[in-house]
Amino acid sequence: MVVRTYVKSRLTLLRFRTSERLYRRVRKTIEDARNATIQKIRVIIPKLEETRKLVYEQLQQVSDWLKLGIARAGIDEIGKLGEMVPPTVHVEYEVKEYEGVKFQSAKFVGISAPNYSIVSIPPEFDISMNLLYKTIDKLLELLNLENIFYTLLARAKEYQRMINAIDYVILPSLTEAIKNLRLALDEEEREEFVRRKVIQIILGG
Repeated sequence: MVVRTYVKSRLTLLRFRTSERLYRRVRKTIEDARNATIQKIRVIIPKLEETRKLVYEQLQQVSDWLKLGIARAGIDEIGKLGEMVPPTVHVEYEVKEYEGVKFQSAKFVGISAPNYSIVSIPPEFDISMNLLYKTIDKLLELLNLENIFYTLLARAKEYQRMINAIDYVILPSLTEAIKNLRLALDEEEREEFVRRKVIQIILGG
């Protein structure tokens, strides 16, 4: 809201002052919402970091066993296996709500046991796959937490932009308009007072 032209009257001054009070209340409401959102982010961060660390450690184990399996079987055999075995992890998406925030959540449904009996696979490869399956739930939990985190972060930034607009555009514009209008009305009242005095002097004379 940028105040430009207006009728110089007490009613206009009252309207501007009412708008100023309203925007200050709106700002307080938005500020409370921003602070509540920031608090939710602070609650999520430790859990997010803990889950991220756990997933990293589990995936590191998967990677170590997979490297051993590849070293024993050879990269060419693993490449052939990748062409023969279809995806074995089944995931569904659903809309969830967390602290008033709706987001799309990945849900682990299950796996289909891979069938690669015609290929000679070292046991390290099976170990890495089993570890990976056990990691999937935590990995999806991490993805969901990150989704919530960035959704809340975007919301907090939007609240801050609204607060900045009120602080640096709307309220200064209203304050300046109120000041100028009050000065103009005071000047008009002084001029009217002087006119009345002059008329009284003339009529009295």
